[in-house]
Amino acid sequence: MNSNPMTKIRILVRKLLVMGVGYILFSVLYTLLSNVDIRNRFPFLVGFFYFPNYWETMNEVSAMESPKQGLVFQRPRLLEENKVIEFPAVVEPTKEIQLHNKQSGRIRKIYVDEGSFVKEGQVLLEIDDELIRLEGERLSLALNVSESQVTIAFEKWKQAEKQVDVKLREIDKKTELVELAEKEWILSKDLKEKKIILWKQGFVSLTEVEKLKQEEQSKETQYKNLIRDRENLLSGINLDLELEDLSFEGKLKVWREKNTSLEKSEYELSKSHLKIIKNQIKSNEQLLSETRLRAPKSGKILKIQIKEGELTTQSPVMILMEKGELSAGFQIGESDLLYVSPGKEVLFIPSLENLPAIKGKLDRVGGFLDPRSHSIGIKVRLEPKQTNILPGMFGLVQVKLPETIEKILIPSSSLHGDEKSGFYVNVKQKEGTTKKFIQFKPYLLNELEILSGLSLEDEVETSLSL
Repeated sequence: MNSNPMTKIRILVRKLLVMGVGYILFSVLYTLLSNVDIRNRFPFLVGFFYFPNYWETMNEVSAMESPKQGLVFQRPRLLEENKVIEFPAVVEPTKEIQLHNKQSGRIRKIYVDEGSFVKEGQVLLEIDDELIRLEGERLSLALNVSESQVTIAFEKWKQAEKQVDVKLREIDKKTELVELAEKEWILSKDLKEKKIILWKQGFVSLTEVEKLKQEEQSKETQYKNLIRDRENLLSGINLDLELEDLSFEGKLKVWREKNTSLEKSEYELSKSHLKIIKNQIKSNEQLLSETRLRAPKSGKILKIQIKEGELTTQSPVMILMEKGELSAGFQIGESDLLYVSPGKEVLFIPSLENLPAIKGKLDRVGGFLDPRSHSIGIKVRLEPKQTNILPGMFGLVQVKLPETIEKILIPSSSLHGDEKSGFYVNVKQKEGTTKKFIQFKPYLLNELEILSGLSLEDEVETSLSL
């Protein structure tokens, strides 16, 4: 019966011993290994586990092989540099391009996001082009029909020319036959008259005279028949009888043009219609290409002002920052104009902490002075490829002056405290350290510029050396 209480007591003692050993071990490790930043971040642990006067002294005495631990102190750094004036500035695109879509319609697809870097000619968005494509198919069919009509009209024209050539050559042949028949008729008529004279003198019989009269009548009839046939051929041909100076081939060319003008006009009309359809196809292809909005320059998409499925309007659909270049814009008073000039190097310090300062050059000085504020606009072109800086961010532009000033600088790791309780540094004294509250501002990335509260003679704790 008495064994159970004794067992519980032994278990309790064992737990207390384990907890004691664990507490001592954790206190030793926390005292020896924790740095100032860890102790400032978890101040409630310092009262329970931090014993620098005992454990650090014990460590120095008992562990002779290990490196000594202690606080490192150093005096502030004095820097003499040009005096600087600062101006609040806003980051803005160096060159902003507002993109409008030439075709109105419903947005089918947007291929980029805000903040995307795009190349020149890259497709940004696409508009629904179904109606334009249907019109293109209709024009393609009309093109095939028109080409067939041109071919048919051309063949009709050439066939008409051939028929005119055949008729003209028949007319020419008939004309030769008429001339020959006329000569034969005249010869026969002269011969008949001579025979009549001989008959009257008794040298020729009446039978021979009658025979000659029949021959003359036959020649006359043949002549008149040829003339009638030629007139029938001429009735369907338009001939210009004033072309006396031209050869037959020249006349044939003129007659061919005159008598095939209708077929030629039909051919020219079909060609004009074909040309109109081809121009409509080119216009349709242009409209089809304009349904895709392409980047006019390489750069970064700042803003997309439309969504998929919406109808386009007259407002810009996107805003592009050319080449991704950024500038900082600010205003200066007229009294500071003598310190700025295009090409002067300046420094831009972003308002966000832990962002490095950015070099820049004065790019443009405004062309007029605001009469109300007596200020003028300045634009600074920042160094390219700034991935952490976005348009709209605030910061300070520092402009160096010819005058020089002295600055007291300390490492950023020496700073303790917060905005609520105040910022301070640990300063070495004859007996230990003491806190000194300071006023400061950031200087570059790893240093602070002391405005008040510290002198060059003070030795400031910087880090814990192991």
